[in-house]
Amino acid sequence: MFGPSALVWDGVTILPAALDPKLKKGTRRGQSVLAVGDEVETERGQDGALSITAVAERRTYLARFGGEGQEAQVIAANVERAVIISSADEPPFRPAVVDRWALLARRGGLIPFLVLNKIDLVPLEAAEQMIEEAAVPLSHMLGSALIGTGMEALRDSIQGTASVFVGHSGVGKSSILRRLLPDTPIVTGEVSGKTGKGKHTTTSARLYPLPGGGHVIDTPGVRSVSLGNVSASEAAEVFPEIRDVGPCRFATCTHRTEPGCAVLAGVKDGSIPEGVYARYRKLLLEAEVP
Repeated sequence: MFGPSALVWDGVTILPAALDPKLKKGTRRGQSVLAVGDEVETERGQDGALSITAVAERRTYLARFGGEGQEAQVIAANVERAVIISSADEPPFRPAVVDRWALLARRGGLIPFLVLNKIDLVPLEAAEQMIEEAAVPLSHMLGSALIGTGMEALRDSIQGTASVFVGHSGVGKSSILRRLLPDTPIVTGEVSGKTGKGKHTTTSARLYPLPGGGHVIDTPGVRSVSLGNVSASEAAEVFPEIRDVGPCRFATCTHRTEPGCAVLAGVKDGSIPEGVYARYRKLLLEAEVP
């Protein structure tokens, strides 16, 4: 029997388990057979040790790319909602990062939801204005892990569901979890005073059962979000104002310079906010869409 290589939650207890060597066959070097949230079948050996013998097909997934040329890494599986944690300040609110996470969430069949944390650092009106001016097309809530604002509402909204928390380093994901799960040890970190960037407090994804049912998967904070191959149509799905506009002259329109583009016409007549269109163009540029 090989040593424990995973932790299995049976709905009551988290148990160590080994991965059956047969499951590793055909897996590329550096890839993992398992992602946090995978549903598995297990068996107990004669020595009582638990072994993972099968992994069920994933209903949903959240995957990110480590960089150019690297394959996608699934960081959470079988969750319903991606809770994108951002911050009003320290570090500042970055709508483009929210767009990237929203694209990855939708790609894997998840519903993206935004939590703007650290509203204790700015006037409430300013926090609300950030969301309004950015025209972020997601359901959202404002909160503060430091003083507890919005934490009860967030706890109620994720109760009985499977969610994954994602966000930039330093936005307060672990601090929010500590509010939601006060009896569970959760490491939190500080934002560097020199760079204004957060430290990587969480080093690997981890599942936390919720007392009233359901669970949360916490993922490592990142400094950049790579998207892999992105098409113009997939980028447009992030922005309802662009996604729902009337048909363009060309089915392959990227909404940049093509004649007869309904999106460009919408920007010109004001029905599509310039800020939204600018974020769409930035997403295309950063994803290197041809």
